[in-house]
Amino acid sequence: MIRVFAITAVAVLAGCTGLDPRMPTAYKAEQGPHEIAVSDVMIRQDLQPRDLPLRISAPIEAGKYPVVVLSHGGGSSKDGYARVADHWASHGYVVIAPTHMDSRTLGFDVSKASGRAMAEVTLSRMKDVTFIATRLAEIAKLIPGLADKMDAKRLVAAGHSMGGGTALSATGLRLKNKRDGSVVAMDNPGFLGLILLSEPGRNPVMPDEPWRQVSLPTLVYTGTNDWGAVSDGTKSPFGYTFDGAPEVDNPARHYLWIDGVDHYMGGLWCCEGSKGPPDDVALRAFKGTTTAFLDAYAKNDKRAIRFLMEADLKPVTNGRATLSLK
Repeated sequence: MIRVFAITAVAVLAGCTGLDPRMPTAYKAEQGPHEIAVSDVMIRQDLQPRDLPLRISAPIEAGKYPVVVLSHGGGSSKDGYARVADHWASHGYVVIAPTHMDSRTLGFDVSKASGRAMAEVTLSRMKDVTFIATRLAEIAKLIPGLADKMDAKRLVAAGHSMGGGTALSATGLRLKNKRDGSVVAMDNPGFLGLILLSEPGRNPVMPDEPWRQVSLPTLVYTGTNDWGAVSDGTKSPFGYTFDGAPEVDNPARHYLWIDGVDHYMGGLWCCEGSKGPPDDVALRAFKGTTTAFLDAYAKNDKRAIRFLMEADLKPVTNGRATLSLK
């Protein structure tokens, strides 16, 4: 199924009256200039015996666009992040969002799953992301005209909550199962960067700050109430620890903090409509900052790089957001 959306272009780079004009304060927080098509398709995998549902957002206009693989949070689905995926697509990206085996839409209940079942989920998710990254040509055959639009050499991995851990693991992070000592790891299939839609280290099954173990350019988003599946930050008896890898020196590790934000952006993603009130200020800051990250590391846009290094987000977020290097 293919759906077409007409999206109006708004200002790209803006400053606020009375502020230093050399200091950027906003970047592509509004929808971009590209009209987009959204397609829902199913593809058979060869890495594991299950069909993989995909939601693909792409510009209608001809061109060669970077590709973002977006992994959903635990229990969610490919449709839970439309506001994010379609925003990136409107600024010139092809965004592929799979539905992993733990999705509620497939009848899986994360809250009732055993440690063994969740270990299977962890590995299955990594295989999903690797499959997409290495089978873009096959995926493109499902949608007329898509093959000419995807640039397989400009790949970015993204994920929310458990999906953040999936994106990290699919790009080379080595994790060890705390119960049986087995190692979960995959070689990076070609991703150039990472966007983590929440702090994966706050997920109860992940080690603290796992993004410090990767050398890829990375953007971590989090905030006051971003606690994943628990409210007090405690770790689950089932989970993962590092496989002995040292912290990596990474000068391209960007950290977006938003005061007062919760794990679901007030119901604007993952569990859309179920949590509230919607946090539109936080979503705008996230959209602009992540688009700057994509432009910087997938398109080598100098304005985007400058924004990431110099931006002061407080004037456009009522003092709530800060962007720094970690």
